[in-house]
Amino acid sequence: MVAIANGNLSGRAIGSPATDLVLHIWQNREYDRHDYLTHYAGYTIQGHPVVSSTLFVRNSRGRVIGFLCINFDNSTFRQASQELRRASSYLDALGLTGPGAELKDDGTPPEEPAAETESEQSTREVLSVNTDEVVTHNIAEFAAELGIPPARMNRQERLRLITHLDGSGVFLVKGSVDTVARALGISSPSVYRYLHTIRNAA
Repeated sequence: MVAIANGNLSGRAIGSPATDLVLHIWQNREYDRHDYLTHYAGYTIQGHPVVSSTLFVRNSRGRVIGFLCINFDNSTFRQASQELRRASSYLDALGLTGPGAELKDDGTPPEEPAAETESEQSTREVLSVNTDEVVTHNIAEFAAELGIPPARMNRQERLRLITHLDGSGVFLVKGSVDTVARALGISSPSVYRYLHTIRNAA
């Protein structure tokens, strides 16, 4: 990260690493298919939800040279929406709302909110503060899906994990091999051997 404003929201600062989503975008060249990603779920490392968007910054030749990332804390609006729903339910219970209550000023029903696209529903980002968090978060998520702690994985499970991490761009992060090795309880050369096996089979 080379610049930031209002870093108190994410806890990130200049020099913070690329997030898990940015690594995935870079590794899989998502920027070749899109100019931006908007309105997806972001989370601080403490788990606080934010609404996130990322714009791919290109030079005059169209090459991506950076990412402009915007995170919005909409918790106040979510709380207000919940309060309005509670108030509406209370009025319904008292019989103080009628058929016209849900109509707009011109007498027509309100439009349904636009459904999220599949991309928006599946896109998530964790706003990690340091490189270890980027790597360990990815490991923890995959281990949770398998239901097996990393240190107890057998060779095939390690292969699956390292394949997942490689596809997610985790190994673009400096020092990630050592972090993965510690999590799995194996040596760094062993992680490199797994990577060699995976990439040769691709």
